[in-house]
Amino acid sequence: MRNFFLLLIFLSIYSKAQTPGEIGPVTSILSYEAFQGYDEAQSFIGEGEYQIYYDNINGFLDKILIITDGFDPEDELSLSEMYNMLTYGDPSQNMLDILRDQGIDVVLLNFPTYVRSEDGATINGGADYIERNGLILVKLIENLKTQQNGDTPFVVLGPSMGGLVTRYALTYMEDNMLDHNTALWISYDSPHRGANVPMSLQYAVNYLAEVSDDADMQALRDIRLNSTAAKQMLLDHYAAHLQGGSTYLQDTSLQLPIPDTFRNTFNATMDALGFPSQSRNIAIINGSLDGISVESPGVTMLDTSFDFGSGIGADIILHFTPDANTNNYEIDYIQPTFAGVPVGDAFYAFSESPSFTAGLDSAPGGTVIFESFFGQDPSPFEEDFLNALQVESFSFIPTLSSMAIDEQNWYNSVDGSENNPFDDYIGGNDNEPHMTFHEDYAGFIYQEIMNVLSIDEQQNLENSISVINPVDDFIKFNILQDFNTLMEIQLYNLNGQMISKSLISGNSGAYQILAPKKTGVYSMVINIENKQIIEKILVR
Repeated sequence: MRNFFLLLIFLSIYSKAQTPGEIGPVTSILSYEAFQGYDEAQSFIGEGEYQIYYDNINGFLDKILIITDGFDPEDELSLSEMYNMLTYGDPSQNMLDILRDQGIDVVLLNFPTYVRSEDGATINGGADYIERNGLILVKLIENLKTQQNGDTPFVVLGPSMGGLVTRYALTYMEDNMLDHNTALWISYDSPHRGANVPMSLQYAVNYLAEVSDDADMQALRDIRLNSTAAKQMLLDHYAAHLQGGSTYLQDTSLQLPIPDTFRNTFNATMDALGFPSQSRNIAIINGSLDGISVESPGVTMLDTSFDFGSGIGADIILHFTPDANTNNYEIDYIQPTFAGVPVGDAFYAFSESPSFTAGLDSAPGGTVIFESFFGQDPSPFEEDFLNALQVESFSFIPTLSSMAIDEQNWYNSVDGSENNPFDDYIGGNDNEPHMTFHEDYAGFIYQEIMNVLSIDEQQNLENSISVINPVDDFIKFNILQDFNTLMEIQLYNLNGQMISKSLISGNSGAYQILAPKKTGVYSMVINIENKQIIEKILVR
């Protein structure tokens, strides 16, 4: 009777397993609770979707890595593309494939575009309030804890804006006495002190959206600059510099960087919450740690004439924000033309940099190429704009922002003596495109994840089982303690195919199971007490 009940227990555990390597369905999820945005009259529930990529070893949902979406206002990044973000090397490898080969399940959380049930509004989830998206992650963590086979701590990775979403979720849970079961939090080039889009580009996009009534420019402005999440992250926002009563003219008395009020409110929230205190916190930084600038402050970004058709055009000159202690620096000049001849008034905008730092546009940081800013399907005018650019990229996530270092000079190098909230970090000698991933970062993440998941209990478990190598007709092994539960033995070939499965009592003693007939190297996976041991065996 005792063995019968043990078998029932085992079968109930095993029933939670999927086929190793299986990809689960895309599943909808609602936020943990409703959130009222800064400009909303009521609170609303957020909607997300997630997908589980089960490990390639046993298919149990046990060792969990959660990765969230970043700033994705048009939901252009599919779940499969999120998975491929961690592809690197030549020949290419995928970090998540490697982790799944180690028995780690990957859970991807996307913030899609959806129609809100409460009021019928269309919500671009990838640019919605960061707090609301964070509450979707809170709900996912709560759900995964109930679905998990065992209680191995989670690893949570937040790329770009996802670093803010994950930071908010984990600190919210700590602040509200909710167990997030997270041992390792990875911030991946995330704007903890804010993000940057060149002010000259912001002015130009807004001017063209207003004056030309161009639908593409209006959509670009409304999505890339005026979406909720953009206003929460941008350190300088064009709307804060406009003359009262004007939709595009600059108040020239306002030249220093000014964030939107959304940024101020969000920053106060995050300052109050701080950083996760119950996890190990690490960071990847795409910006230079050595203070190397992206470009020279004040560099000419664009100087050309555009033809919009029917003789209508404009001469446009744009600059990066200037060097330190510089004011009245012309960053925008737009002169409307007809048949190549100036007509009407030109639009001017000016910038100032404080005495302690040059402008953000060329600061050390993870970069964005302008082509990415304009999205996947640029209009003919946007194509002309891109072709006329004299610089390729701008500083998007300043290095000090990615490291959450509170220093005034954005151009300072990092030597490790700075006060920052991370237990460890890795960055580059030069500035890399935002979300760059390569071998150094892969090795850094892999080692951190393996260290976190290799807990003492797992080591004790491994020391309790001894496998005798090499192997002839039978695989022989010794169990050195009584586990008083059933043990499952799986054998896999080098192609990851399971070729046999055995069930034994799990009590101390000597055991043997039939070995594969074909010589070679195999993986022997031992599942016991909701954990697993992986041993390599050589069949002669």
